[in-house]
Amino acid sequence: MKTTRNMLTILAAAGLFAASPAALADRPQVSKAPPFWTFAAPPPAGKTKLLRTRYGLGAMFRTTGLTPGNVVTLWIMFFDNPEACAIPHACNPTDIGTPGVRFDFHYAGGRIVRRNRTTVIGFLPVGELSTSGWAEMTDVNPFAAGWVTPLTNPDGAQVTLAIHDHGPAQSGRTLYEQLTSYRGGCVLPFLGDFGGFAQSASDLPANPGECSTIQVAFHNPE
Repeated sequence: MKTTRNMLTILAAAGLFAASPAALADRPQVSKAPPFWTFAAPPPAGKTKLLRTRYGLGAMFRTTGLTPGNVVTLWIMFFDNPEACAIPHACNPTDIGTPGVRFDFHYAGGRIVRRNRTTVIGFLPVGELSTSGWAEMTDVNPFAAGWVTPLTNPDGAQVTLAIHDHGPAQSGRTLYEQLTSYRGGCVLPFLGDFGGFAQSASDLPANPGECSTIQVAFHNPE
C-alpha cells in the first residue's frame, strides 16, 4: 500500500543519511510502547512503535488476542497542539473539541486477522486530510466537519495508536471499506461507549455489522 511504501522510503532515507551531521540534527525519533485493551484485562503480548519525522508519523502495531477472520484497522489519534489542553501535554478525551487543541484520528492501515499475532503498519503524512476519521462522522456528529484536522506537528503531537475492529471480513466492496475506512462494514452505533471504545470483552465484535475500538498504545513526545 502507498502508506507502507512511504514509511519504508523514510526509514531507508534515515539510515542512508544517519552518518551526516546535517542528518543528525534532523534524525527521526522512534518511541516504543506496549498495547493495552480499552477495558480492564491483562495486556496483550505485543509492541508498538511510532516514528516521528518532519514528513509525518510512521506507526507499527504488533499485538495478539484479536479475533481470527475479523478485519482491523490502525488509527493514529493525535492532539496536534497538546499545550492547549486543560492540562498541557496531558490531554484526555475531555479536551476533544477544545479550540486550539486540534484533535483528530487518521487511517493508517488495515488487514484481516489470520493468526494469533497481527501486525499493522502505516504512515500519516503532514498535511493529509483525506484519511480523517472525523470526515466519516459528519452525518452523526454536527461538529465533526469542523474538527477535521491535518497533522502539522509530528514532533510535538500527543499520539495514541488505536486498533478498530470491523467484525468478520465480508466480501467485495464491503470488505474494501472495512480495510480502508472507519465505518466500513459497521452498523451504528458502535459497540462500547459513546466513542465506540470497548468497555468489556462483550464489546468485542463477533457478528457482521459490529465494530469497536479495542486496543490502544500511548506515545507522548519526548
